[in-house]
Amino acid sequence: MRKGSNGRGGLRFLSAAIPIAVVLPLIVAFHWSRLGWRDEHVNYPARPSGYTQIVNRFGQPCNADARAISMRWRAADNGVTYSFSFHRKLGGRPTAMVSDKGGKSTNLDNDVYGHIQNAHLQPYVKHGIYGYACRAKRNSNEWSTHAFGIAVDVSSAEEYLGKCTSTVNRNHASIWQNHGWYWGLADSDPMHFQYATNY
Repeated sequence: MRKGSNGRGGLRFLSAAIPIAVVLPLIVAFHWSRLGWRDEHVNYPARPSGYTQIVNRFGQPCNADARAISMRWRAADNGVTYSFSFHRKLGGRPTAMVSDKGGKSTNLDNDVYGHIQNAHLQPYVKHGIYGYACRAKRNSNEWSTHAFGIAVDVSSAEEYLGKCTSTVNRNHASIWQNHGWYWGLADSDPMHFQYATNY
């Protein structure tokens, strides 16, 4: 008798725990929208094509504006929070979710990031998240788009340079693209998103 009643108690516990385990992550995932997040699309710069347009729109490489805005992004797989910088024209404008960082648009830190959070795609952002870096392209003497603060590498350990397919970034690449970012998958660089083409 006692053994049977314990079994029923365990089943009752499981029947209560399973719905909580399913619903709780969904509730947490809506935290941005509950707090007032909106996709604002305010003051996006026109996306440049080629080096000359990049310089005309964003200035010389490694300038102060290229690293003026910073944001933090937590990787889903290892829990590490990465802090990186990017160009003033690509974010930092105050919104319901972003404090006034002195930026010019809502593009990256409110709109792209907010979309990924609200679409429940954060589990597909893995470790290795980087932005501004005053450096040349790999194996080249040309400046990297990272030096202009207009490139972000996401899930770089998983989506390494030379990989011709994508396993995680493909889940949110369309969000980047819909906000003006070019995805480097066609160049076997699936970690790489840049706010420029033909360079």
